[in-house]
Amino acid sequence: MSAWDKFKQFWLSPDVETKASDNFIPADQEFPGFLPSTRFPYTRAVGKGLDSNVLMSPVMWVARNFTEAEPVVQRRDPDHRWRAVPGHDLGLLLERPNNFYNGDQLWQASLISYLLDGNAYWLKVRNEFGGVVQLWYLPHFLVEPKFDRESNAFIDHYDYRPAATGDRLKLPVRDVVHIRMALDPRNTRKGFSPLRPLLREIFADEEAANFSASILRNMGVPGGLIAPKDASSLPTPDDVQRMKDYMKTGFTGDKRGEWLVLGTPTITEQFGFDPSQLMLTNLRDVTEERVCAMIGLPAAVVGFGAGLQQTKVGATMRELRKLAWVSMLQPNQKNIGGQVTQQLMPDFQAQTRRFRLHFDVSNVAAFVEEEMEKSRRIALLVDSGIITVAVAQEMLGLEVDDSQDVYLRPSSSPPQPEGEEPAPIEPASVNGGPPDRIEDDSVVTRADRLLEHWDKTGGTEG
Repeated sequence: MSAWDKFKQFWLSPDVETKASDNFIPADQEFPGFLPSTRFPYTRAVGKGLDSNVLMSPVMWVARNFTEAEPVVQRRDPDHRWRAVPGHDLGLLLERPNNFYNGDQLWQASLISYLLDGNAYWLKVRNEFGGVVQLWYLPHFLVEPKFDRESNAFIDHYDYRPAATGDRLKLPVRDVVHIRMALDPRNTRKGFSPLRPLLREIFADEEAANFSASILRNMGVPGGLIAPKDASSLPTPDDVQRMKDYMKTGFTGDKRGEWLVLGTPTITEQFGFDPSQLMLTNLRDVTEERVCAMIGLPAAVVGFGAGLQQTKVGATMRELRKLAWVSMLQPNQKNIGGQVTQQLMPDFQAQTRRFRLHFDVSNVAAFVEEEMEKSRRIALLVDSGIITVAVAQEMLGLEVDDSQDVYLRPSSSPPQPEGEEPAPIEPASVNGGPPDRIEDDSVVTRADRLLEHWDKTGGTEG
């Protein structure tokens, strides 16, 4: 039975319940020990992390924007330039990995696993001839690379654990694409989870949210307090109910602001609770900042309040988005593209070193120039005589006038006929006037004459 047949039997069968650990990192994959200076199991407290808003907000931002760059297969020509290969089989497969979801969904799901766990897994489905015809995403908490201590192989197989019975399916290495973020020093067969060191901060944010919700849910407070001023004239229960009804009907809605007149000495006070005294906002800002810092994103692009202050000190949102692409998305696209090339390209090409998977960012909004900036840059090239007017018209998307296929040169440097030496340009004097001349008509600047005078007099005369 092939790996794909076993995969369908264990995972796609409606009679089999999918087994998934409740932990951020499954118990059998955890390394011994706790976070520094604590014995609290934050791994189990946080769970998978998929329901944490402070965690998933930047992760989903990356997943959404990652697909803005198109993955293309490129070939290196003899001149060592990489050129796109339209219609390549690997590119087509990545556009439609299977019949149930498209390439964007495959990349987005993989980015979730890649950022949460440092590992993303795809299953290759082969036809009867051994060719890869489908790709399937495997959740990171269901897969574990395994090796035999008596074997010389770095990884012998991958354990896939989908069934509620605890059965484990062994997937051959050649049928799994394993995308890693760096390497975990504690287990170099796996990638490093960038968010595992932040489990304590993530837990603190969740506890702060639960605490705020509990206060709002359980500590309901009245809008005001009315009490008799003199204990000798306490109201009866009927008086209390009539006063309550009187206040609700006489001072709400359009009757707000009406006068209140009481016949007995009474104390009225505004009653309330100020949640801002808890200072939970600063506590939650710390988590937002550290999660974004670990992923490599400016917090402002995600929408976190902790990062929006940067936009008030000169950094625009457009600049921050470009920074997010340069510092986070592009390096990871290079890393992921290289790993997919190494593990998938041999199934499509014999000469793998001449092909690669590359993410094209030419149409990414963060890198597209604004029209005004583009116009100024092209105008500067024309004024400098670098490009012709006709080329500038073409670059701006205007109708090209063939008669304008000329260079604009400064008046001080007229064009020279081909094959002739350009006329020498006499140097200007220090103060910008015409050059000074001595009797033999050689050109000497005023500064040279002053130095000559200095040498003759030994610097004693002005």
